[in-house]
Amino acid sequence: MTSSASRRWSTSATSAAVIDIAGESALPAGYDRRRALFLAGILSLAVASAFLGRDGPVELAPPNPILALPVGLADVVLFTFPDRLANEAPPAYLRDVVPIRTTEGLAYVPAHGGDLAMVMWTERGTVYWLFSKQRDVIDLVRIANTLR
Repeated sequence: MTSSASRRWSTSATSAAVIDIAGESALPAGYDRRRALFLAGILSLAVASAFLGRDGPVELAPPNPILALPVGLADVVLFTFPDRLANEAPPAYLRDVVPIRTTEGLAYVPAHGGDLAMVMWTERGTVYWLFSKQRDVIDLVRIANTLR
């Protein structure tokens, strides 16, 4: 039997119970350590997400402003996307080389009426596509040269 200093007896009208005062913990060994490591991991994720502010590193943001169409051009469409996402060759129908801004671009000159005229070029890490049903390639190159 153990000493009376480490255990006390508690009795009531219906049952008797042993209350362990100086004995072992009721939790298995290592449980507190696992819980502390789990909480530390959760806290580190919370702190890291607060500092990042978004998914992914800061280097993915475009470093330069993207060009935009002038106000009032309703018959021209400008489509842009980051150059790092252009992992395929341009379509085969873009076969004419045209000078655009400070670089060279590719153009599609429609052979039949009703086709889209289009030009494509890459500038400062961004791919630009300029489309129009009403304008020809010469007009699209002129518009591309005026983009700001």
